[in-house]
Amino acid sequence: MRGRFPFGYIFLVGLLAGILIMNFGKNTLLDSTGLLEEDTLRQMSSAATDSSVLFVFVLRERMIEFAVLALAATTYLGVAACVAAAGWYGFSAGAFLAAGVLRYGLRGILLALAGTLPQYLLYAPALYGLLLWCEKTCHMIYGKGRYGKGYYQETDTKIPAFSGRVLSLLILVVIMLAGCALESFVNPAILRGFLKTL
Repeated sequence: MRGRFPFGYIFLVGLLAGILIMNFGKNTLLDSTGLLEEDTLRQMSSAATDSSVLFVFVLRERMIEFAVLALAATTYLGVAACVAAAGWYGFSAGAFLAAGVLRYGLRGILLALAGTLPQYLLYAPALYGLLLWCEKTCHMIYGKGRYGKGYYQETDTKIPAFSGRVLSLLILVVIMLAGCALESFVNPAILRGFLKTL
């Protein structure tokens, strides 16, 4: 039986790629996009946040991404979609972290933490769990890899396997919902507090 797909390594490769690309293309990527510009952050530090409106926006964005990946698991390219997602998550994290450091030095690391905590304490395990869920679900549906011809291709295990898949996905959804709540109602105060120190 093979081990799980190395999504952690793919994330790290994406992370390194994001850092390198942001460093080599900093003049274009930072100056032309205005990513993490001081004026923009200053405006954010004094802007009032309607947490209820923000929650609706965050919920829509996060759950659309979640649903697309979960649906991709039911296609033949489900595992490829997981690999692409893991790489993209890493690349985005690396680019964001590098942009913060290039603009603000070591304070950029603190900025990245202020912008992602505490919600990513829930998002990270939920998204990693979703990748594993998608990988296993894809293999179960199409009968390839270490799951062989069991589960969905055998009548006596079809219903229990399906129920387990749904329950696992619902648990991940609940964790994502909690993360959305933290991002909308808790993180804005943390981020504003930090931005006032820049």
